Amino acid sequence: MKLSLPLPSLGKKTKTVLGLHYTDKVIRLLELGKDKKPVSEPVELSLEGKDKERVLRELVQKHGLSGKRVAACVSVDDGLLKFYKYPTSMSKKDLQSAIEWSIKRELSAMKEETYYDYFILEPGAEEKQVGVVLVLSRKETVEGIRKMLENAGLKLHILDYEPLAIINYGIYHRLPVPYSILYVDYNYSILTTYSPTNIGYYVTYWSFMEFLKSKDEESLESFFAEIRNIVVLNDLSSMYVAGPILAEEEMLTRVMENLPILGLLDLEELKPNFFIPYILSIRGMEG
Repeated sequence: MKLSLPLPSLGKKTKTVLGLHYTDKVIRLLELGKDKKPVSEPVELSLEGKDKERVLRELVQKHGLSGKRVAACVSVDDGLLKFYKYPTSMSKKDLQSAIEWSIKRELSAMKEETYYDYFILEPGAEEKQVGVVLVLSRKETVEGIRKMLENAGLKLHILDYEPLAIINYGIYHRLPVPYSILYVDYNYSILTTYSPTNIGYYVTYWSFMEFLKSKDEESLESFFAEIRNIVVLNDLSSMYVAGPILAEEEMLTRVMENLPILGLLDLEELKPNFFIPYILSIRGMEG
């Protein structure tokens, strides 16, 4: 069965969609209007010691969100992204057959029933290969998200994949290609890369919130070293930083001093914590 996990189509538009992002630490809700401004106060609540389904139900009731359509995302740990390259000289029929064969091969290696979706990237005029993005996630995970939303009185409109949601920000805002985005949340980071011939992501579990408490310089230097190694080994350029870390001035300064950051992906009137709900809401309206 297929998911709704492609990169965005910037064509037809629909009514407002609630962007939902949750981690093991927090749950975030944001609904944008057609002017890309919040239609109500964005919500971020801690999930420490709480059941996220109960928290979501209470938020829906408190803010009168029942019946809203939602754009959510499968967390980076609950999905898998594969990137394939095929010659641009292939016919559409042969390309489709090659993609279907690759999907069957991936599904055969899965121990559990798996949902998937794929997206074919448009190659540049000079490109000799076409890229195909395949995302897979366990049926149990996807149906769990759907059930959680339904029990809270919400409707699942689009289910994205967390790394692709981050990449989608760059596509929507037309960042110069190729680009990389380092998204730093409270207790994990995702470094994504995008070009017409490559999409990738790397996850680290360093916690800047824990660092603020412990001041463990060794852990911070280890984080910087890991990111620098990824940058060097993959020859990454044009790296931007986004996420809750932008609100911590001291930490952001350290990041800028130690990593080759080109710019900050600030949301202007929104707290940087809502980076993913922001692009999910846009994705929901325009996808």
